[in-house]
Amino acid sequence: WNVAKNVILFLGDGMGITASTAARIYKGQKKGMHGEEGYLEWERFPNCALIKTYNVDRQVPDSAATATAFLCGVKVNYETIGVDPLVSFGDCEASKNPQSHLTSILQWAQEANKSTGLVTSTRITHATPAASYSHVANRRWECDSQPGEEGHGCPDIAQQLVTHSPGKNIKVVLGGGRQALGATLGIPDESSCQRTDNRDLTREWLDAKLAAGHRARYITSANELRSINHDHVDYLMGLFADGHIPYVSDQAASSSNSPSLAEMATAAVKQLSKDDNGFFLMVEGGRIDHAYHNNQPQKALEETLAFDSAVASVLKDIDLDETLVIVTADHSHVLTINGYPKRGNDILGLADVSDVDGLPFTTLMFTNGPGFNITTTDGGHNVTRGDPSEYPLSNPEHKSQTAVPMKAFKETHGGEDVALYAA
Repeated sequence: WNVAKNVILFLGDGMGITASTAARIYKGQKKGMHGEEGYLEWERFPNCALIKTYNVDRQVPDSAATATAFLCGVKVNYETIGVDPLVSFGDCEASKNPQSHLTSILQWAQEANKSTGLVTSTRITHATPAASYSHVANRRWECDSQPGEEGHGCPDIAQQLVTHSPGKNIKVVLGGGRQALGATLGIPDESSCQRTDNRDLTREWLDAKLAAGHRARYITSANELRSINHDHVDYLMGLFADGHIPYVSDQAASSSNSPSLAEMATAAVKQLSKDDNGFFLMVEGGRIDHAYHNNQPQKALEETLAFDSAVASVLKDIDLDETLVIVTADHSHVLTINGYPKRGNDILGLADVSDVDGLPFTTLMFTNGPGFNITTTDGGHNVTRGDPSEYPLSNPEHKSQTAVPMKAFKETHGGEDVALYAA
């Protein structure tokens, strides 16, 4: 066995085994196949394993604590980032104790004189990427306006990215999240926190790099990324949305000039490959998770195929004799593939008919979430669910039926093991 010079970690957020199976079928069906016989890129890798996902204090985890576990090697409390289990959720004072700060693989790589990079389709300050460089007692402390009294005196995640180690030493940072860094373009994103300290951390990042004699670029569009001459750049930050990068299904109808996950990943590899000592790169398909939280399987499957394309693109540009490639997930969702549909049945379609209420049901369903849909009849004495044959099942905005009602984007994670693939 060779000792890996480079490590690339692909993280499909929320991409549990059921989600991977559904995406495999969807990928094949888009090519005119039955779908079940196909493969996602990583399913041909020679090594695989299962991973337990629980948090120290929860059977079913969140992405902050799971990211801390796989990046720092320590299981921690729900919704905390980069701090040991002695730090409870929201405990700012405890999180400031350096002895509770965990070191991540980014720091280990930097200490080994390797270059490091982060690529994500979410905000760069979101839970998964944040676990590689920050230490906070609450994953929502992405900018200075979020901590409030509870977190007063604790540096926010965006600040830690730009002014603390190992964040400030990351060579490539590509994703969304301009607003948390005080660099909003256009109308503010209501779903993202907004800085109140009047700091533009992207400008501070760029000024610090230039003052140190580095060749640095800060970019905000796909066109700028495509035109980068990597030979003339030492540090690259690209933030392509004020909040999260738009869903793949939404980008055609949006004014976004965001690159694909594959474009960002391959650009990162080109930039980092200049280092003769090697590199560590994490690539997150983060919006898979968001679509499943809203019971929108078509959106989630399109995000998974974008993630699959990113893996395929990177594999063409690297040498597996010197690069370890890992593909995994941080947790699953409460998604199921149910009924007894025939081979090749549309994965987004109907599976069968209930022998109780006489209504059809879809192949993909969730145990909870905003897709809950019931109707009362006979003065409220009888309850029936909606007829999914009347719904636009392949529409990206369609929400699959669920057993338990939850608010929008509040479908929960699943607690079963997730798969890991390595080559």
